[in-house]
Amino acid sequence: MPLYNDTAIMIRGHDFGEADKIVSFFCKNHGKIRVVAKGARKLKSQFAGRLEPFHRLDITYFGRENVGLYKLSAVDLGSARSAIADDLERFHRACYVTEFIELATRDGDPNPRAFMAADATLELLCAETKPRDMDWITRFFDVKLLNHLGYGPTLDRCIDCGGALHEQGSLAFDVSRGGVLCATCRRKSGRTTPLSQGAAKFLSRIVSTEFSKASRLKPSPALMNEITGVVSAFRDSRIQSKMKSERFFAGASNL
Repeated sequence: MPLYNDTAIMIRGHDFGEADKIVSFFCKNHGKIRVVAKGARKLKSQFAGRLEPFHRLDITYFGRENVGLYKLSAVDLGSARSAIADDLERFHRACYVTEFIELATRDGDPNPRAFMAADATLELLCAETKPRDMDWITRFFDVKLLNHLGYGPTLDRCIDCGGALHEQGSLAFDVSRGGVLCATCRRKSGRTTPLSQGAAKFLSRIVSTEFSKASRLKPSPALMNEITGVVSAFRDSRIQSKMKSERFFAGASNL
């Protein structure tokens, strides 16, 4: 029976039987998987203290592909993220990150860049202390993940006429088509979301900025609210679902 080794983020887990757990992982090289961790709830289990949401783990598991459920063989702790569980603000945003991954990815579909985006976001959340900065990190993650999933929006030109976005005039974002409309095409279009020139440029900068430099790119409160509205609408249209953890960002508008 094939044996697999991978680096993974634990998404969630639930009890199974008298002593086992079923755990969902997002793996760097094998995508989203589910495993049975035999005896994981026993005090002397080799998995004790390791199978916690948000941790980065090096896992070994076995089973046949496309069976839906593997068996966990070994776990080594790569990055313990206890700081997330110890702080409600961090915990809410980390739940959002894993929920987005779970909704937006398919079982067994590898996406190393999406994995690195989620892993980097969780690391940054561990280090932040202000809810406002945590909100920014999460919005940064939204844009990066959508791009890594192949849903990167068109931000450098009008999605309708293909022309350049001039400095003057109000723009709009077409959620269904995933791109910016210039001032002229905006007036001819139907349902769109208003987008300022500054927000369009800022979104472009997010796409080209690495996670290690995300803290240098913090938007103003007004710009943050505008980005949040556009990105949330675009995200929902692509994953065809509403994020349950979105309600935890109700305070974002009060930054």
